[in-house]
Amino acid sequence: MSQSIHFACTISCSSQCCGGATILTLPELKHLYTFFPISIGFRKISPVNDYHREYLKEITFQHGNSFINGDFIGGNRFKRKCRFLKNSLCLLHEKPKPLQCRVVPFSVTFPEDYQHMVIKERRKGAFRNCEGFKDNHPIAWDGAFKEQKLKEEFDELRKNLSLQRDFMENLFLTLHKSEKRADPRIRDGMFLEMPIPHEFIYELCERADIDRNNFLRVQKELFIKELGQGSEKDFVFIEGLRILEIALKN
Repeated sequence: MSQSIHFACTISCSSQCCGGATILTLPELKHLYTFFPISIGFRKISPVNDYHREYLKEITFQHGNSFINGDFIGGNRFKRKCRFLKNSLCLLHEKPKPLQCRVVPFSVTFPEDYQHMVIKERRKGAFRNCEGFKDNHPIAWDGAFKEQKLKEEFDELRKNLSLQRDFMENLFLTLHKSEKRADPRIRDGMFLEMPIPHEFIYELCERADIDRNNFLRVQKELFIKELGQGSEKDFVFIEGLRILEIALKN
């Protein structure tokens, strides 16, 4: 049986996959930090076999027997729709649209030749009613991506995750040792989100080539705006705003 994946975004159902938050990477922050309030997210990924395990070693870090993926999270994951989705259209489409959004519905946490596994699971969840999967749509994947642009964006996202791997591992280990420790026993499907710690903001801005003071001012404005829009006032945004205000005074 063919495992070919026919897919073309139909836009009309974009609100189903364009949730309130998206994954960003360190190289992308320079162009996207003015658009999204940014936090840190960690998730455990379980390899399906030895081949997948070797692949994960390039983009995730190991803590004990767990493979942990660390991401920059742009937006508010408690919201159902992305702040830049209007009338089912992405307002960032002609701007520096996040790589994660460009490779939807595929996932870089699995090798390119394992994307049929990704789609099989996603079609059971958020993509269950996606109109993009139809036999009359072009073949997007058939053991490998059919479009060169999609392959290049997938590879770039994979490379970016590899570049920030050490940053995320150091951050995770620092939090694990502190009072607000990150639980290394993150279970499959569990998501651990937190603000960017004060002591890592300088390194983040340096590595992403961002002016630190401007980053702090812009992020503070975005966090205040998020908290003022009736959003769920959870720890991430309240504590994140406190951290930003302290950093601005130093």
